[in-house]
Amino acid sequence: MRQRWIGWMLVWAILLNMIVPTDASAAPKVDATGAMLVDMTTGQILFSQEEDAMLPPASITKLMTVFLVREAIEAGDLSWSQEVTPSDKALALTRKPGLARIPLVNKPYTVKELYDVALIRSANEAAVTLAEAVSGSEGVFVKKMNERATELGMTQTTFANASGLDSVSAGRPGENLTSANDLMMLALAYLTKFPEVLDVTKQAYVDIDGVRFEATNRMLAGRDLAYPGMLGFKTGTTDDAGYCFIGVSTRDGRTVLSVVLGAKTDQGRYTATKALHDYAYGDFVLTPILRTGEIVPATLHVAEGTVESAKVRTTSAFEVLVEKGQDVPEPTYDLPDTKAPIAADQQVGTVTIEPSGSVRYLDGELPPKGTLVAAEPVEMASFLTRMTRAFSDFLDEIRLVLGKLSLVDRVEML
Repeated sequence: MRQRWIGWMLVWAILLNMIVPTDASAAPKVDATGAMLVDMTTGQILFSQEEDAMLPPASITKLMTVFLVREAIEAGDLSWSQEVTPSDKALALTRKPGLARIPLVNKPYTVKELYDVALIRSANEAAVTLAEAVSGSEGVFVKKMNERATELGMTQTTFANASGLDSVSAGRPGENLTSANDLMMLALAYLTKFPEVLDVTKQAYVDIDGVRFEATNRMLAGRDLAYPGMLGFKTGTTDDAGYCFIGVSTRDGRTVLSVVLGAKTDQGRYTATKALHDYAYGDFVLTPILRTGEIVPATLHVAEGTVESAKVRTTSAFEVLVEKGQDVPEPTYDLPDTKAPIAADQQVGTVTIEPSGSVRYLDGELPPKGTLVAAEPVEMASFLTRMTRAFSDFLDEIRLVLGKLSLVDRVEML
């Protein structure tokens, strides 16, 4: 009897495993203080952890520094070939043990050389030299950094220097503080405005003064922790900040961007980044909500037309990332009332996926929209038809009002 009971329990356990699948799409455990993961194709947030906590970013600070340099070049205030000689303050960083990234000397370097080594090698001395080239002094440049942060909506960010070093090492008062969410805004602004920066950050080494230096990013092709599709973006490390990394990779037509702040070890920041990117590519499916040319369930109300409602269709496929095991979200249609005549293929509205428990977008970002067009033309109705409809609508309104009146009210009206 006991053996039979055990046998039935085993059967039930097997059946339950078949009916209730295990949660294969559980979010990764990220051993870091703050983290965030965004799919750049759709603008969806796929993961966040203490995203608003104000934390030291270490050398990720240099992203703002080189972003401002790039904007200065765009504005014509600097040029790639312009030569800059490091100041004594910048050269002093080269002589400090543990702070030197490249052996800058008292000679001119081009802005392009300094830009590349600041991004690839995280050179502190190059960051300070670039700051001085843009604004004359690092102090004035820091004000510009904070002004730009405010413009980008980075409400949890304060910059104190251009390199990301602590106050003692940088020789300037105050500490750099930011959040995973703010750094995501900065990285997205950079990549959107100057996508060619990835041509620099994907390089596994940089040459200067005839010497080759390895990139600080160990996930690039050819490095010991190479990750498929990794394109950079920026590392950062100090005693206070721990180990930080912003990483961007691309695969199968998708691009994802992650922020990891405050990992405990150098290996840990890359382990966390790998887990986040694997999660993005392995656990989220770009799911078609509507196909190209599909007639949608909603109809368009057409005033004064030969018909009062018209079919609408999509112009292209409309997709959203859905985590495995989650329900596919329902689209929201925006079809403002339109007056006849309307032509076939005339744009008449949009479709979107509103934020929900399963779909989240970056703060301040509008959900992506798909265009909806009329699937058929609608001519203007004749004068008699329009008058008949108007009279019918008038009678409907009277019936509606009378339906809400009490018997006493109706008698008084008579």
